[in-house]
Amino acid sequence: HHIITSNIEHPAIVQYLKAMEKKNIIDVTYVSVDTDGIVLAADIINAIRPSTILVTLMLANNESGSLQPVKKIAHYCRSKAILFHTDAAQAVGKVNVALDESGIGSDCIDMITIVGHKFGAPKGVACLYIRPSCFREKNCMRGGDDPSQLQYMMLGGGQESGRRGGTENVPYIVGLGAAASMLTSKPRTLSRGNLQWKENASKMVTLRGRLLQNLTKALGKDIVRANGPKDPSKRLPNTLSVGLKNVHSGELLKNIQMSVACSAGSACHSSGGKLSAVLEAMHVPLEYARGTLRLSVGPNTTTEEVDTASNIIIEEVKRQLEKTTGS
Repeated sequence: HHIITSNIEHPAIVQYLKAMEKKNIIDVTYVSVDTDGIVLAADIINAIRPSTILVTLMLANNESGSLQPVKKIAHYCRSKAILFHTDAAQAVGKVNVALDESGIGSDCIDMITIVGHKFGAPKGVACLYIRPSCFREKNCMRGGDDPSQLQYMMLGGGQESGRRGGTENVPYIVGLGAAASMLTSKPRTLSRGNLQWKENASKMVTLRGRLLQNLTKALGKDIVRANGPKDPSKRLPNTLSVGLKNVHSGELLKNIQMSVACSAGSACHSSGGKLSAVLEAMHVPLEYARGTLRLSVGPNTTTEEVDTASNIIIEEVKRQLEKTTGS
């Protein structure tokens, strides 16, 4: 069986696929992204073989915020009776994930993964949406085995129609539902009648822009490089991957971690450490990749918090650069 994915997927996808490959259960094609961190729909489509049974592609990347052409690829997969799954963990509450043409497609997405703590639910709860009858339809259309013999992820007590054994965590499930309801509500305080998630996204776009502007204005365009898509319609509204030229992100994090909540865009916490696979896939220049920070804003983030975080980062970057140049 052949599966197609991109080369910037979350480890939750990649590590499982590689484990299955190692057991010679599946064959996987990892399609490369461009320098914006976006995979071309044509490249995914061209990778399809007669043995392809699944395409799994994240909707939004967790490091760069790049949005993938999920709708176009899913429509094509639907026409060829190939299962399509999207990891939407980073996207819910930030972009439109509705299962219609206003969102990510109507009747073409077979499976969607969402994660509660990314949009206000408790940590430790997630959801896998499975389109009704998609396994049966596509297995039969492709002339496969009896769909009733499908093996599911966890065997046990037969919960969730036998798909995942184990007693359900009802309070957390309720929390996930409540968080989703809040995002899709129309608060009375909003005169424009937008859904809550759209209001949140609009605010986060502004704060993300302010954060990047603060860093660029203080440090200069030669030092600061925004990784990922320049087109706002092709990226998440809240995520900023910023490369700081000739800065060591591991050292920077160590010195600001008690004041600013952020993470390194690379795993080089020591000299010669390995770079982030996402940054490598995007061909981010090494002098920026080693100094990349992953910064995010949220619906409750304030302008004052953005400015304070900016100033702390700026001072630490200047300290490092002065130390490097000996000035």
